[in-house]
Amino acid sequence: MKKVDVLIVGAGPAGSTCANLLLQKKVSCMLIDYATFPRDKICGGALSVKSWRLLDSLLPGITYDYYGLRRLHLLIDGHEGCQFEAEQELRIVRRHDFDHTLLKYYLSHGGDFHKDSPKAISELADGSIQVELTSGETVVCRYLVGADGSNSFVRRYLTGRRDHGILAMEQYVEKGTYDDRNDLVADLCRKYDKGGYFYRFPNRDFEVIGYGDMSTTPDRFREVLRQRNLPEGKLRGAYIYLSNDYPLNKHILLIGDAGGFANRLTCEGIYDAFKTASNAATAIVENRPFSEVNSKVFAKMKKETAFANFFFSATGFALLRVMCHFPSIIKWLFDTKMKRESFIKI
Repeated sequence: MKKVDVLIVGAGPAGSTCANLLLQKKVSCMLIDYATFPRDKICGGALSVKSWRLLDSLLPGITYDYYGLRRLHLLIDGHEGCQFEAEQELRIVRRHDFDHTLLKYYLSHGGDFHKDSPKAISELADGSIQVELTSGETVVCRYLVGADGSNSFVRRYLTGRRDHGILAMEQYVEKGTYDDRNDLVADLCRKYDKGGYFYRFPNRDFEVIGYGDMSTTPDRFREVLRQRNLPEGKLRGAYIYLSNDYPLNKHILLIGDAGGFANRLTCEGIYDAFKTASNAATAIVENRPFSEVNSKVFAKMKKETAFANFFFSATGFALLRVMCHFPSIIKWLFDTKMKRESFIKI
């Protein structure tokens, strides 16, 4: 039986960042993931300005490969919306390499990582958590951090049910397949189920074509590709859990996608993965409730849900169409949002 202060399940951006921050504070920590790194991950891979700024502040000196771009092209229901150039670059990363870089940063500073996954979780009388791993090892910890994605095993322990969220799908295509312009394309569509999105994120050597709505299926994605005269390639899919409807536990914390911390409108999850990882580390180091330390993020999720419902309404889209006649306003809103967590002070 192994004893550690913190066991983190999942070595993606949330888990690796939390592990790195705990390591900085000399907290005994064990990080596990069933995958062999580097491993692929479905994601457009766009690091917003606030995302890479937060990462730079949390993990000093970290370097990673990215493709920088500023030109954005907004479409509405497949029709021309507006184009503008962002004040600062978005960094498009390949998650296959980026996630591995975060893990290697942890390992290079002496971090403890194991290729493993949880099989059973139980709470002991003294408040500690006992986790049986598939390898046969048993770990007892003061805190268990679930950073194991939208299909989180740790969250399933808290809720007693298997929740997934919405299905997002994407494929890689050769550069120039969508069009010859080298800009990020976002198409917001009310005709998709309860509102959805289509995107093109150009990387250095390829483009990521993605799609998602409330009832995405592989056949639906194929239909969208045909409508846009795009060739069908290898389809990839992953769930995005968009809810914080689970019981909070003082010693079991959920961060990143496992905790439903993705933007309710854009489904961007990397920023809140870093943010909730930082808040979880603070809660553990300072022995404070995660619900308290992370309260602003929980509040932000509620505001984003309300905003997303309005945005995809008939009124919201009509307003957006009018605003697209004034690209400078769209640019100001985008640049402002990229620098802060919320337009509304929480």
